[in-house]
Amino acid sequence: MVALLRQFLESLKDLLLPPRYFAWQTVIYLSLFSWLVSLLARALGATAFTVGLTATLSWICLALGIGWALEANKIRPFGIPIAPWVSGAILCMFLFGSWGGRWLQPALVVWPLVSFAVMAIPQLVSWDLELKTPSPPVRQQLVLLFCLSLLFSSWFQFYFRIQSWVRDYPSLVADSVENSAFVYRLPGQTIALPAGVTHLTVAEELLREEVNNKPWPSVERWLLNLDGQRQAIQRRVQTQMGRDPSLEDSLWRLDLQPLTNGEGYTLKLWAIWSGPAANQNGYYLEKTCQLMPVSRGTLANVEGAPPGYSTTQWASLTCNLETPRQAGHPRQTQRRS
Repeated sequence: MVALLRQFLESLKDLLLPPRYFAWQTVIYLSLFSWLVSLLARALGATAFTVGLTATLSWICLALGIGWALEANKIRPFGIPIAPWVSGAILCMFLFGSWGGRWLQPALVVWPLVSFAVMAIPQLVSWDLELKTPSPPVRQQLVLLFCLSLLFSSWFQFYFRIQSWVRDYPSLVADSVENSAFVYRLPGQTIALPAGVTHLTVAEELLREEVNNKPWPSVERWLLNLDGQRQAIQRRVQTQMGRDPSLEDSLWRLDLQPLTNGEGYTLKLWAIWSGPAANQNGYYLEKTCQLMPVSRGTLANVEGAPPGYSTTQWASLTCNLETPRQAGHPRQTQRRS
């Protein structure tokens, strides 16, 4: 037990005490010292320049010390040297962490290039801060590493670009991604409803305000000015959607078409998507409503008419909950049918 404790203390001593002045432990201690100085400077109310300078020295020494320690102790998972990548990650955390907010995105995009710089600078600059020409094999290795770093950076940027599109245009996620080479939907993953469903719901409420429980003759006059009513509903939907605006709202367009159905009408409400879609002809969502006259007995209140009950026709609007997705444009589909 004593021997094990003594061996542990010896190992801890070898780890913490630098064997010489020029060692990775010295650099890490310089980092710790600079950090403590920056805390003391902040506590004493020093200038922001002083605090920033000491904190910057602390981060730089930490990145160099950690990278040096990994390389000195031959820590290479699967034979891959990770020292420059870890040092690059620490430097990116320092450069972008103080931004606040969504700093991880630019940090990850720049991380491979910063790591390449950590690897390349010792090969291109001497300890006397003079430029030096690396040997041909080293130059070839640097070129390959630069291309690899550029590829990793591009893939990170591409990932964040896709995520940004999905966040700003959620209807893209609701579309089919079966033919996509970059987007994969996990089995069982919940598919969000496209924003066109919300547009149709708002349009249904507005339509109900206009025609439901209104005298049937006035409803038929309302339908005569269909183009004007279509534009009015479109404006009112855009106004209501503007209270919680989304970038893709401008890519949805509403349309309305009444079709005679015996004594009443079948109203087709369409939310037409004009953004990018898996189908080259685009798609639209359709909500079907039935607008029918119903007879209700009311007290006659017409001048000169005999007192009693009269039968007046009123409009009744019922809409389906389903909003099926249809490929193409609704007008073209209607003409073909």
